Amino acid sequence: MLNRILIDPQAFAIKQESLQGKVSLNDLDERVWSHDFTELSSELAYTLKGGVDRWQRPFLTLSLSGCLPLQCQRCMKPVDFALDENVRIVLFETEESLDEAMLADEELEGMLLEAELDVFSLIEDQILMALPFSPKHEQCGSTDLDAVNQDKPNPFAVLAGLKKSD
Repeated sequence: MLNRILIDPQAFAIKQESLQGKVSLNDLDERVWSHDFTELSSELAYTLKGGVDRWQRPFLTLSLSGCLPLQCQRCMKPVDFALDENVRIVLFETEESLDEAMLADEELEGMLLEAELDVFSLIEDQILMALPFSPKHEQCGSTDLDAVNQDKPNPFAVLAGLKKSD
């Protein structure tokens, strides 16, 4: 596992600092790589930038890009999932101010300020939120599935026959 990168998120945002690099899936926490990845050595590029918005609220902007090698849930073969995420996370000092802002703006991403923030935990959270629920190819090359579905009789054909006999 890589050495974790710890930042003071408020100071990072106010000073408008920036971090960028690459991280391998197998360097992240088990909660990420325990998913159905077919290759754990895949790398993702990340950029973390700090800033202050027009309401003087500190924020972090996280960009992630790369290719996640997942397993297709139809044919069970590898499928590449292009990850291209950009999220702005506004930092709040109290839970009340966070709740109030999130009620006022449904699209707002926010979190409570912490004294120390693990950058890789932030990356891991974003990966988990971006993963598809059931990854699959646009068109699986599996003719076996098509053949099974074609040989299967329509379950409603019997009902159609009953309707005609009335």
